[in-house]
Amino acid sequence: MGELGENMELIVSELSTNALRHGLRLAATRALEPIRLALVRRGRLVTCAITDPGSTGPVLRYPGPMEPGGLGLHIVESLSARWGWAPLAPYGKIVWAVLAPQP
Repeated sequence: MGELGENMELIVSELSTNALRHGLRLAATRALEPIRLALVRRGRLVTCAITDPGSTGPVLRYPGPMEPGGLGLHIVESLSARWGWAPLAPYGKIVWAVLAPQP
């Protein structure tokens, strides 16, 4: 699992930042709801999942060269085998990324 450590740190950092920056802001009436992190290992795969109270899904943006950010999901996409999101009932969402060792 050691070989996944650095990529896992970056993915957790990016998804957590998005949950704090966007998930809480977009759910202002539920801003006191927790953000949760789960790391689940299945064999050689590790899934990082973050939940937040916001209902709007993440958007893969293409920022201009002078914008100070907007590449977080590109980092997640490039480091993970697969990523995605799903709404949660009655509100909120989960964003996840699966990490796999390099062949």
